[in-house]
Formats: sequence, structure tokens, C-alpha cells
Amino acid sequence: MKINKWILLILLISFIATVFIYNSLPDSVPRHWNIKGEIDAYGHKNMVFFTALLPIGLYALMLVIPKIDPKRKSYLKHKKAYEILVIMLIILLVSIHWISIFVALGSNINVGLLMKIFMGLLFIIIGNYMGQIRHNYFFGIRTPWTLANETVWRKTHRVGGYGFIVAGIVFLLSTFMNNNLGFIIPMSTFILVTFSIVIYSYIEYTKIVK
Repeated sequence: MKINKWILLILLISFIATVFIYNSLPDSVPRHWNIKGEIDAYGHKNMVFFTALLPIGLYALMLVIPKIDPKRKSYLKHKKAYEILVIMLIILLVSIHWISIFVALGSNINVGLLMKIFMGLLFIIIGNYMGQIRHNYFFGIRTPWTLANETVWRKTHRVGGYGFIVAGIVFLLSTFMNNNLGFIIPMSTFILVTFSIVIYSYIEYTKIVK
């Protein structure tokens, strides 16, 4: 995977802007929101440097992973899927970083709504590309059974892709629900989809073994 100059530019601008705005921040900045979208934990404003550096560290790690994976050739086959995941994760972390800053400065932002929309889009996009992911040790649905057999890997990712799309749609629909249901239903769906995918990979593996 080559360095994406646009991602690098976003990360650089985000960090430099954080340095410039630091002195304007109050001593405490939000670091956690509850299911109602209300701030329930604060941290010292020094924390913004950690949240600014976090996506930079993640991007560096995502660049290294294809080089150290024993199945590094697989990344040439699912290059597009991997790059899209990296872009989505970086945008998510940078967005959370700046949401925290804007809220600290007094902006009225519906954090819960934004996160539901972003997570919904993230799951749908990943679901659409999941069938392209080839056998590897870092990226994808890694259960003991998918790692043990490439056929199980392929089938699980095909089925898992549909599951992620369903979870993404539920997250988007949850934006029209009240706070409690809007949290419980999408999270329950995600847990159910994850559990079902794990069970499916086990069942497919036992079929092949037998």
C-alpha cells in the first residue's frame, strides 16, 4: 500500500490546526458521550494532542501491516478494499477529534446522531467490499476457522458482507428512533451479526473437515 498524499495532508492540517487552537481551549474537553449523546466524561485539554496523533499512528500501522503479513500477496488482490477501510477509519478518528474540540469551544453538535450516520455508512461500505478480502492474518473476519481454511474464509466474508450491510442500514434507521432504542437496536443487531458470522465460519469448517 502506497502513502496516500490526501490522507497525509488531512493528518498534517489536523495536527497543525490543533496546535494553533490549543490555547483557545478550556482546561477540560469532552472525552466520552453516553447513549443519549450527553457528555459524561471530561479530560484535560492536553488530551487533544493524543487524539490528534492517534490517526497518524494508526495510518503508519496500516501502512506497515501489508509488509509484515506472511500473506502479503493477498493485499495486492484486495488493495481497494483495504485502502477504503483505511480512509474511513482515518476520517472517523479525525472527525471525533474535531467534534470534541468544537464541543469544547461551545458548539452544539448532536454527537450521537453523527456517529450513527458514520457507523452506518462505514458498515455498508465495508460490507460491499468484504467479499474481495483475501486470506491474510490482519485484515478481515479472523476466526480460528477462517484462518485455518481459505474456502471457509471466502464463504464467511461473502455472508459477512451481507451481515455488515444489514447492520449499517439498521444504524442509519436508528437515527429516527429515540435515544434508548436508537442505541439498543443497532448495537444488538451488530452483536447478533458478529455472533452469527462466527458461528457460520465454524459450521462451514466442520463441513469441510467431515
